[in-house]
Amino acid sequence: MAGPEAPEAGWKAFTENITGGGRLELDPAGIEQCIKLCQEHAEDMRLLADRARDDLRATELGIGEKDIDSAKELARKFDEKAVGGSDAIAVSNTAVGLFLAHQAYAKDMGSMFEAVLRRYREQDAAFAAELGSAGADV
Repeated sequence: MAGPEAPEAGWKAFTENITGGGRLELDPAGIEQCIKLCQEHAEDMRLLADRARDDLRATELGIGEKDIDSAKELARKFDEKAVGGSDAIAVSNTAVGLFLAHQAYAKDMGSMFEAVLRRYREQDAAFAAELGSAGADV
């Protein structure tokens, strides 16, 4: 569902601005901050996934799962929804899977920012060298 609030709407406007002759500016310190934030977010998501594995275990809900088969089955389903376990619930549909997906996304974003910063620095160095050689010719 794309709308003004959807992330892809922002990227689309950004891309149209750049390809339509707009001006792209890059602040290396800002990109470094984005990389740091992505790393921190990825670590937070890993910690939440670890915590979910421990804290969301639903092995004993106190609803009679020791004596009643249907209560035992319900507890098992809650447990699987939290941390996974059977083929009935995909890992991506569990709390742990959600946190790990966010971790992977943050890592991917951080890698993208690192690549942008690396390419910017390479281009900046090449441009500086070109200016230096042009100055020697004058």
